[in-house]
Amino acid sequence: MKPILRRLAWTLAVVAAVAALLGIALLALLLRLLQPADDEWRAEISFGPWQRAISLPVLLRFATHPLGVALLDGRMLRTPFGHWHLQRRHDGLEAQCAPCTLQWPALGPAPLQWARARAQLRPLGADRFSGDLLLGEGAHEITLQWKGKLTARGADVELQLAPTPASRVVGVFARDLPEAGQVQVTGSVAAVLHGRWPDGTWRVQPVIEGLAVSGLATERLHDAQLPAACRTSASDGEPLAGWLPRALVAAEDARFFEHPGYDLGEMLAALRHNADAPGDWRGGSTLTQQLAKLAFTGDDRSAARKLRELLYAVEMEHTLGKARILQLYLALAPWGDGVCGAERAAQVYLGKPAAKLGPVSSAWLVSLLRNPDAQLHSWADERRIDRDRVREILAGMRPMTAAQRALASTQVEDWLP
Repeated sequence: MKPILRRLAWTLAVVAAVAALLGIALLALLLRLLQPADDEWRAEISFGPWQRAISLPVLLRFATHPLGVALLDGRMLRTPFGHWHLQRRHDGLEAQCAPCTLQWPALGPAPLQWARARAQLRPLGADRFSGDLLLGEGAHEITLQWKGKLTARGADVELQLAPTPASRVVGVFARDLPEAGQVQVTGSVAAVLHGRWPDGTWRVQPVIEGLAVSGLATERLHDAQLPAACRTSASDGEPLAGWLPRALVAAEDARFFEHPGYDLGEMLAALRHNADAPGDWRGGSTLTQQLAKLAFTGDDRSAARKLRELLYAVEMEHTLGKARILQLYLALAPWGDGVCGAERAAQVYLGKPAAKLGPVSSAWLVSLLRNPDAQLHSWADERRIDRDRVREILAGMRPMTAAQRALASTQVEDWLP
């Protein structure tokens, strides 16, 4: 009996050794196949202290091969965006996570969040792929169709959102919107987004039609009392006349009287700027959106706050109108050193009512809004003002006659507050 057991143990040991050698050989072959070329798109993988660069194009080709799909079926992929459950489909592969997050620095430090996301991938041959990306769940699910081309150096991807009810797009982000239960949104949203990885370059072309918002009760700002810190004897009178409102529009929102509360061109320019220079944040907000931030949303840097700001701005354009929006912004804007509102700022910094400011003094006062404390300290410490910024604002002020513009241009050379 013992000789039989010894032979059996020896046979099992040989089989195990052969299996181990085959496993090592297959692993070595796989790693050989995954070895990236010098200029190939790559990623670093690690097993404990051991690290190795792998070719992402080769890995993606294997993962979308029928054999790779079979091996991935039922597995879970842990990523910084969530835990994705992989499932084989008759035409490819599907990955699903709930909840999901996406860190996009161009929209601020807070990640985008969805209750659920599903990504479907269909290989088309010749390193081309297509599929659907579904965000949200239930009645608030939206579908983006995508197609991509894989190259040795990366991947080119195009995502397309067909015209979709704006209420569904907003609903995708409902978990981060305190107003989700009360806001009513109509209109449609469509978009095309082109991206390239791994360099992260992208461009987006959104189309918003018929957007209207109700249910946020912004009409209460018609008769709202200003905070005590912003009140003066002139705070609640007629909208400010004179040069200051013209300077404000020139400095902060040149298309204020043309847009519906938001300016897509400025918003996209801000996204591109933030993607290229993450440490130099730019908001791209209109005066209406800035008023929404002052009155309702606060100023945290997140995609959810920007969406809330947009919704409030669209409703305020309807409930308040341009004149009241401009009046409220001038009454509430922070002007540095605890000074609130244009009237108080004019009296504190220039010693006269806001309505009596000339073009140059109006342009200087408005120039403070981008960074009031820093500019006021620069003036206090060095008696220096940003004349280039003042000239820029003067150049955009409308209406202004040629004679008025020439006089202002002359005055700005030696003017001091």
